[in-house]
Amino acid sequence: MGQEFLVTIIVLTYKNFSGLQKTMDAILEQSYPNIEIIISDDGSENYSEDIFLPFQEKARSAGKKIILRHNLKNLGTVKNINSALELAHGNIIGFLGCGDYYASVNVIQKVKEQFENTGADVVTCKMKGISVSNPERTSVLPKKNIRRLLKDSDRRKLQYKMFNENCFCAPATFYRAEIYDKYGNYDERMRLIEDYPFMFKLVQNNVKISFLDIFAVNYLFDGVSTGGVNPTIVSDLEKIQEYILLPNIDMCRGRNKRLFFYNYKRKRCKNSGMKLLIALKYFDQFVFWQFKRIKGMWETLRRK
Repeated sequence: MGQEFLVTIIVLTYKNFSGLQKTMDAILEQSYPNIEIIISDDGSENYSEDIFLPFQEKARSAGKKIILRHNLKNLGTVKNINSALELAHGNIIGFLGCGDYYASVNVIQKVKEQFENTGADVVTCKMKGISVSNPERTSVLPKKNIRRLLKDSDRRKLQYKMFNENCFCAPATFYRAEIYDKYGNYDERMRLIEDYPFMFKLVQNNVKISFLDIFAVNYLFDGVSTGGVNPTIVSDLEKIQEYILLPNIDMCRGRNKRLFFYNYKRKRCKNSGMKLLIALKYFDQFVFWQFKRIKGMWETLRRK
């Protein structure tokens, strides 16, 4: 992999373009020069190519290329990404949502070197969340226990963990283009969640993954709860359990397997009496999640 190695960054937009300036500046200011940018808009009614003219001019002066794609109707994140991948020419593929931005000008250079030095098929990093309402309040993903797991050479532990949560941050994860040729694109049975099913597949197939311990991406989150969960995300998570995880559950072991069945059965049970029976059958997991809930509430109160 020499300096001629091409990196494609796919930027996803939909309706809100307020964070685009920061996202694009962070890409265009990268020290690594050989970058192709695809901006893929998912059917925004307020879309106009004029929005992107300043970035296209800056890209030309920086020797970088911008490709614009606009879906005529809203397809959802997964189909939007798959359609953008059709336009990608890069040897490495990365993704950013509008408003996310790289943490330093050397991120792409360091990621490219990590691919070179490790021979990995996937390089994944950390990302930092910054509260909109209180910039001093930050969060780090993946969580500390997940970061330890990603550094660990025992792939089985990571495989088991993936049955209950996604261990990877999509904006801070980069892929060799050959991965898509071998394993296909993102699962379009889901509408908004693309990375969890895809990374589950890669982990189960023992694809070589390297953890680069840097903050690759900053993202903004609202410090005040919006008071609800997106029903499409809930639906996607249920489909992931049903179509992706459950058919492979025999590959899981121990507490991770019990945790999967506890969550799987509890979320699909509407009867309070049956929920009580499930809690009793998986009492260790019930206690574990109550502890996690109380701990989370305490940490939230302490940060305020």
